[in-house]
Amino acid sequence: MPKPHYRRPCRLSALLFLGTALCSPPVLAQSTPAGAIAKRTAALERIEGFVPFWFDSKAGKLLIEVPLFGQDILYYVSAASGGGSVELPLDRGILESAVIRFERVGGRVLVNQVNTDYRSLEGDAAHARGVADSFPTSVIASLPVEAESGGKVVADATSLFLRDAANIEGDLKRANQGGFRYDGTRSSFYPARMKAFPENTEIETISTYVTDAPGPRIANVTPDARMVTLRVHHSFLKAPIGYTPRAADPRIGVSAIAFHDYSRPFSQGPETELITRWRLEKKNPGAAMSEPVKPIVFYFDPAIPAPIRTAMKQGLLWWNRSFEAAGFINAIEARDAPADMDPMDIRYAYVLWINRDERGFSSGGTYRDPRTGEILGSKTRMDTHRIRTIANYWDAYNAGLSSDGSGITLVDPILLTPGTFEGVPEGQRNMVLLRQALLTAHELGHALGFGHNFASSLNDRASVMEYPTPRVKVTNGRLDLSESFMKAIGAYDTAMVRYAYTPLAAPGEKAGLDQVIADMRGAGLLYVPQSDPRWTWYDDRATPTENLREAMGARAIMLQAYGQAGVLQPGEPSGSLRNTRLWMAYLHHRYAIESAVKYVGGLFTNLTIKGDMLPPTEFIPGALQHQTLELLMTAIEPRNLALPETLLAQLTPDPGNNLEDLSKDDAFDQLRAARILAAMVIAPLFDGDKAARMMALGARQADAVTFTQMVDAVFSRTWGAPVPAGTSEQALLRASQTVALEAAEILGADVDAPADARAYVLQKLASLAQALRRRSGGDALTSAFYHQTALDIDHYLEDPIAHAPRSVEPDWGKGPRSRFPQPPGPPL
Repeated sequence: MPKPHYRRPCRLSALLFLGTALCSPPVLAQSTPAGAIAKRTAALERIEGFVPFWFDSKAGKLLIEVPLFGQDILYYVSAASGGGSVELPLDRGILESAVIRFERVGGRVLVNQVNTDYRSLEGDAAHARGVADSFPTSVIASLPVEAESGGKVVADATSLFLRDAANIEGDLKRANQGGFRYDGTRSSFYPARMKAFPENTEIETISTYVTDAPGPRIANVTPDARMVTLRVHHSFLKAPIGYTPRAADPRIGVSAIAFHDYSRPFSQGPETELITRWRLEKKNPGAAMSEPVKPIVFYFDPAIPAPIRTAMKQGLLWWNRSFEAAGFINAIEARDAPADMDPMDIRYAYVLWINRDERGFSSGGTYRDPRTGEILGSKTRMDTHRIRTIANYWDAYNAGLSSDGSGITLVDPILLTPGTFEGVPEGQRNMVLLRQALLTAHELGHALGFGHNFASSLNDRASVMEYPTPRVKVTNGRLDLSESFMKAIGAYDTAMVRYAYTPLAAPGEKAGLDQVIADMRGAGLLYVPQSDPRWTWYDDRATPTENLREAMGARAIMLQAYGQAGVLQPGEPSGSLRNTRLWMAYLHHRYAIESAVKYVGGLFTNLTIKGDMLPPTEFIPGALQHQTLELLMTAIEPRNLALPETLLAQLTPDPGNNLEDLSKDDAFDQLRAARILAAMVIAPLFDGDKAARMMALGARQADAVTFTQMVDAVFSRTWGAPVPAGTSEQALLRASQTVALEAAEILGADVDAPADARAYVLQKLASLAQALRRRSGGDALTSAFYHQTALDIDHYLEDPIAHAPRSVEPDWGKGPRSRFPQPPGPPL
């Protein structure tokens, strides 16, 4: 751990920021208390530091010596213990951040939260005060003065800490987990995690929330769900000085803070964004390449198993190559956290190993200066279940592999130390370690100040800030995992590093940053808004057709090979075949479908500014749209909805009562699975907003897939398809026909959809009902289905709004909203 050090006092600067002087306040904590303060605190131990404090354990009070009045102090509230579920917003790490000032009013000290959303960066003192007075602040606590002497003030700060500081009550209510309320009688301080240093003070509490009606998620993870107890951490940090902010640019995905600056010229809007980044300075400013004065150091939780931790550190260090492009050598260091390091100490970039009750996300959280965007620390949450998820992927693929998968290679042989995962297949071990290295590069990329780029997969993996799906190729009729995951930082990531961290002198900074964007564009690297169909997570390859075609080919091999022999471990129950791994195979093309659907009737939208050569919008080539729609229709053909009979015969019930099974009976319901898959394709095609977009674009682009062509294609490949021979395929066709029918009925009743689109769908349904009255299904069951469907359509057309189905769109496994929900995820 770094040794404590005191910063020398500085003189007040004339430069105003938010109406206050930008300067480190005198370190009053080094003084010796006297007079009334000494008397009040005589029996208590004084903890020296930025905000000195005394803890009165008998009275359960915490007294602070106010460092200075009217000065900016950074204040952060974090969760020091977790909620145990990805569905609960209670993971360890930062929850709230603020700039506060202590204000003396009579016998009390107000803790006032500054409104950083509205500022005057370039105005004079009067203008800054005018802006500050135009918007409200928030007094988060009023502390009684306990003693004062020699110009120093001691206040009882108990009420600042023993409260619902992070609005956990509101978070639990929004998560539908009950009307919890903070219970002060069951809350207290946690002295083991209370300490102070010259530039920060750390206070931790035990906070309890109670309710008479807890929600199911809380009940799953809490001993007594009526009482939820967490540790909540409070950090005070001396406001940094000397950092030079950098303007954000919408054309590149460096994260930013946003606010209104009313000192900007009236010809410009007040909206302002500053990027978030660490303070990284060269030891030798004049050198093209230099080590940093202070590297960015990440500490890894000792709870992470050693081989996994090694892979994670290697993934982090991938970034150093990109920082070389910004002029830095060894900009980042990866260290094992000392056993006595406090993970919640704000000074450290700490990588936490998070356990939950089931599958979950990893996520990065940074402690930023809300005034400037400077990153000061981070708590990155790495989910322990991810390695099990990747192991499940391996199991789903294993039987169809061309070898044991040992062709999966890693960037550093140190990850393959002797004895690593002894007894685990070599390929599975390598795949898990490589994915964990990549995941760490991704999450710590967030901690470095970088956002997602869900279009980078189209540039052959140009960014680790994409959500990666395993690349499963087909080679000589077998599955090939030799390119399963990325093994280095991508070209787009290097562009972000250059933009955020390249030292640039003020006169030429704008030109230098524009050059980074020009270089990125010149290399054809994509970064697009979320509205663009290229922005899709977990996809792969350069086009949706290439992606979906490869995914469907690999899926067919997986399903043929899936079974006890290739999937189950020795002694594992046969029913485990019905768990997550089955869905990983059956819905292997899930995200390829999601990507493809966006291209049908879509429009490319680029992030541009005035003067850019790149057009703001571009038509998606009509040929690509038609090819994509044809592949989607192929995906819902009965043969591609089917599960092999050899596999169905093995799907005995899971003794673990797996919630991801989705079957209520002993027999696995392959028709329900087919409806889930068909709905993934059809429901988003019949979305009301998509209908409006297709109508508008169809009137502009001659070769686009029009709305009527899309509707005709879906009806042709479902209700217009010839009745297949064999009971199984007939049943599967009825599944897709049902989904198409209900999706059309929902759109026909959508009053917000275009009237002409609704009219076409309603006419299509009326024609279908008429045709079904004359159609024979070839067998009694199908004939009855056709007859009843015609009656149902007649009933629906009497009042579409009243009789429309609720939904056929898959939800994410979170509740009864959808009739045909997908299995839990993402991630699968």
